[in-house]
Parts: sequence; C-alpha cells; structure tokens
Amino acid sequence: MPSRLTRRRFLAASAAVAAAPYVKAYAPGEPKDKVRLAIIGVGNRGAGNLAGIAAENLVAICDVDPQHAVKARAQFPKAEYFTDYRKMLDAVANKVDAVVVSTPDHTHAHPSLIAMGLGKHLYCEKPLAHTVEEVRLVRQTAKDKKLVTQMGTQIHAGDNYRRVVEIVRSGMLGPISRVQVWLSRKPDAAKRVDSPVKPIKFDIDQWLGPVPHEFFYAKHSEHNGGWPHWNWRYWWAFGGGTLADFGCHYMDLPYWALNLGAPTRVKSTGTKIPDADNDVPNTQRVDYHYAASGKNPAVHMTWYHGVPGPDDGQTKIDGFPSGVLFEGEAGQLVAGYSNYRFLPDSFAQVVKPPRPTIAKSVGHHQEWLDAIRAGGGPTTCNFGYSGTLAEAVLLGNVAYRAGREIAWDAAAGKTDSPEADKFLKWEVRKGWELK
Repeated sequence: MPSRLTRRRFLAASAAVAAAPYVKAYAPGEPKDKVRLAIIGVGNRGAGNLAGIAAENLVAICDVDPQHAVKARAQFPKAEYFTDYRKMLDAVANKVDAVVVSTPDHTHAHPSLIAMGLGKHLYCEKPLAHTVEEVRLVRQTAKDKKLVTQMGTQIHAGDNYRRVVEIVRSGMLGPISRVQVWLSRKPDAAKRVDSPVKPIKFDIDQWLGPVPHEFFYAKHSEHNGGWPHWNWRYWWAFGGGTLADFGCHYMDLPYWALNLGAPTRVKSTGTKIPDADNDVPNTQRVDYHYAASGKNPAVHMTWYHGVPGPDDGQTKIDGFPSGVLFEGEAGQLVAGYSNYRFLPDSFAQVVKPPRPTIAKSVGHHQEWLDAIRAGGGPTTCNFGYSGTLAEAVLLGNVAYRAGREIAWDAAAGKTDSPEADKFLKWEVRKGWELK
C-alpha cells in the first residue's frame, strides 16, 4: 500500500542521507566567492533557472531526459551529470551549498525535502509542491533549518509590481476589500492514446517518481511531440491546472500589496474541457475570503481563468487580457505584469503615484544567491511568504475537487470537511516514501 509523505518519514530520510556532517570543503582551485550549486531539471523552465545561476559554480546537473541536458552539459562541461536526483544529492552532498528544483509539480517536494535535510539552501519553482500538505512541510522544514529560500515567481522582481504595491499601501485607493484576478488562458485539450506520438527515450519510471498511477500516453492539440514534458500540468496526477500554473504569479501581487495570509473560506466552480480526457477544469472561478487584520478590512479575492476580464468575464479592460483589479473606496487600480492604470478616468486624472520606496531588484535569482553568499538573510519570495501564497492557490483546487465551499483552519492544517481533506495530500508510490 502506498504511504503518504509525513514529517516523521522526511526527518528519518534526512538523518539517513545526511549521516555524515556537511563540511564546506573546497577543491583545489575552486572559486570561494561563488555559490556551489546543483540543479534538477534543465529543460523548459529549468533552462531559465540555469541562465539565472550561470555565473556561479555549477557542480552538478540532473535531468531525467538526457536530450534535455545536452545544451547544459556542453555549457558546463565540468559539472557532473545525473538522471536520478536521489543519486545526485547523495553524491554531491558535501560539494554544494544550494540546490535549484525545476521539475514538474509532482516532483517538487521530494528533492526539495532531501536537499533541505542536507542543509542546502533551496530555489524551487512555483507552486512549491503538488499538495497543500507538501507545501506546509516544505515551508516548515525551511524555517526549522534556517535556510535561504526562494520560490520561482520571477515577475515579483519586476519594477511594475513594486510600483503597484507602493500605490496600494499608500492608501490613495482607500480601504480595499475586493480584488479580482483573471487570466484569459485555458488548458490545452488532450486525449489519451495507446502509444506515444514520438518515441520516449528516457526513464519514464524515474519521471513518474512518487506518482502511484501507471504512466499513460496523451496527445495534446499543442506540443504533440513533447509528452510528457509539455502539458503534464493539465492532469491531476502531475499538476494543478491553470490555477497552479499562473495563480502564484498573479495572486502574488495582492498577497504582497495587502499582506494577505491564509484564507478562511474558499469556494471554487468550473467547467470541464470540451471533448478532452484531461481532468483539470477548462474555466475556473475561486472565491477566497480573508479575515480583517489590524487596519486592513476583510478581503474577498476572486480568481478566474479562461475569461477575458473580471466579473466572470463580463467586464473587459483594454490592455489587460489578464490582470489584477484592486477595488478601493476612493478609486481602482488594474495591473498586469508590466503595466498598470487607475480607474475610472475621473480618478486617474487627479491622482498621482507616490514616490518610489521599494528598491529595484537585483534579479530574482541574484537576490537568492546574494543572500546565500552573505551567510543568510531574507529574500522577497522566501518560503515563509511564498509558501502561504502557494498553499492558498492549491486550496482553490481542493475546493474545486471537493465540490463544495470549505472553511480553512490554517493552524490545524485542515478543512471543515473530511471529504475535502482527502485532497490536501496524496498517497505516494511504494519505494518513493521518505522513510
């Protein structure tokens, strides 16, 4: 019977893998001013992360698909190459300071927990983990180990988000109790097929990792030759759909600007993908409710995807096919990744943005690397902050799959529904337990 990931198993695994103490010993001629890194996953999003750490000392590369690693291995010929991250972390345990995880969602928590158990600082792609339970375990482990962490929400480092946060926090919009977040994008429809569109030339069992289900082949209307590297996120076995893909990017802005924490209630509805076999929703609405805190009023935030604007797509705002709408008592502000605008026009004509107070970012990866080099220190998307955001994002899928509104007890880590609680975790495959 598969066994679920537990903190007891994780701690036991950490003790076993890290039996020898970590000693920061340098090889002859090894530069001491560079962070020594291992990266897991160097294709697709992983290639972007590799570019972000390229100036450091890359000790090891891991990618289950050798074809994905060809370019990276040519760029970093001195780095050891592995296809199994467990073997890599065991082999380089005393040779690296930090690890970057760029794998699909279903294999975020497993290498992250092993790496942090070894005392390694960690950069991990959003949404941090596959389940709420895993997110909480990853967040707590980072806190317990006092590690420098960063979640891969790179847009957080952009100047536009900083200006929006300054505006919201200045109070010029008035008290804000309503926020709407929307993404026009929808999942790519897929059909299960009996054989791959193109031959798969890597270890599928290793790619599955902790997933307890048998591997299946799928044909998507886009990227047909890339399965399972492309569009894995549109199946519950591997990812959390469009919400888990983009929620951490867009919801990051209201979380940052309004200092949001854990929601108290979450409700989600959606539609199925027409004529498709994948099981995540085609369109989705998630209503999050947050309690009042200090001077901040209670907040109702709604996420939509598959619609062109707020109010379930009934409202469209020119220049913002996707975005965030802050609705204040004095005025409104709509923002995207790289632009913002005051609404309505009468308000926009009289209001002036405040003087910038949030410093320009040195870069999302660089911020993490500099904190490691300094011997510790905060990062803007550390797991304390970003873990709370990722947890809320995944709770939207919990409510959707449970088919009911849920009350969330963040302190206890459970909902008011035993049926919904089943979706807070998953059962991992035998042999992939952390024990």
